Amino acid sequence: MSLGLGLTICLSGQPAIAAPAAPPTEARAAFEAGAKAYAAGDFDKALAQFERAMALRPSPKIHYNIGVCRQQLMLAARERGDVAAESLHAAAAVEAYKAYLRELPEAEDRVEVEATIRDLGGTPQFQLKAIPFPRAEGTPVGREDAATSPAPVPAPPPVPVPDPAPVGPPAAGAAARDSTSPPSRPAEVTPLFRGRVGVTFGLNGQPQVGTARLDGAVQGFAMGRLGGFVGARRRVYIGGAGLLAGAGVTANDKLALQMQAVLLDLEYAHPVGRARRVEIVGGGFLVGARETLRIRAEAQRPACAAHSSSALVSQRGGAGAGGRVGLHVLLGARKNHEIGVRLSTAILGFGQGTAAAGCEPPFSQLDVPRARWLVLVDSGYSFRF
Repeated sequence: MSLGLGLTICLSGQPAIAAPAAPPTEARAAFEAGAKAYAAGDFDKALAQFERAMALRPSPKIHYNIGVCRQQLMLAARERGDVAAESLHAAAAVEAYKAYLRELPEAEDRVEVEATIRDLGGTPQFQLKAIPFPRAEGTPVGREDAATSPAPVPAPPPVPVPDPAPVGPPAAGAAARDSTSPPSRPAEVTPLFRGRVGVTFGLNGQPQVGTARLDGAVQGFAMGRLGGFVGARRRVYIGGAGLLAGAGVTANDKLALQMQAVLLDLEYAHPVGRARRVEIVGGGFLVGARETLRIRAEAQRPACAAHSSSALVSQRGGAGAGGRVGLHVLLGARKNHEIGVRLSTAILGFGQGTAAAGCEPPFSQLDVPRARWLVLVDSGYSFRF
């Protein structure tokens, strides 16, 4: 019966020396070759050397390094649009990180590694109490042989692919680190996109606007969006939008209520599913708006119209804020084509509006409230770059 570390127990109960394990220097050479290849950006070679070191002298930290290499190969596959390779390397990285946590359950960076497993589409295992591994006589408790316990390769910082920042070799003296010291934090899976440009179309409902002399309780609108993603995982979106809304025609003799607005958006997207092609979105926005009343061909100009030489009857400025939820579906090999559906609500407040001298503003005459809430539903396309 084998108890590991080169010690075997015979059936007679007397200890006997088993076949010698691979020399520590051979495992160290494989590890250092992997570290050198990793620093040079040759992740295929680094992975091969780390797997060789693992076969010679298993270590939890080498599981970790294998996971980091697999993660880099996954990002490279994503960059060239190889979906099958991306999925394969992501799954292998998850298994390597799980093996690291399984063999080093008290790791101080356990929370960060579990978060990386989730980002890669995996599910972290429950933490179990570690069973001490039998050690050779004379081996200090809680330490490994410095020559056989290589330190991990530092994970790269979260930078855009395909040109990650170079990673240096392990620091001097790292080979003698205690086996319980935590390895570097896992590399972030950084999406390729940094910005978004798109257009959406939708309907704007204003239940408080209801009059027989006005079209405007329901408006159609078009909105252009432009902004950027921030944060290590590119999940926070900050951007601006321009909106044009106008009422449909129910009768040519009615006035038309129209709105032009500028929005400042702040959104957070949470990806779901193993392929990370669906995002649940939540956020808010600030609004600066201009509202106008205009006459149509057969409409009679109100006596108190502020403008007598154009279709514009009156105008007023306003501001407000709102919130939204939505669902995005990402298409294409690089997931940079976005189809989205969103539901928004906002509260706006407006001024009195312009009017002819000595007259009540037309907005008040038509019972258009100065403060009201809106419900907006829109769908559209955005390109992520």
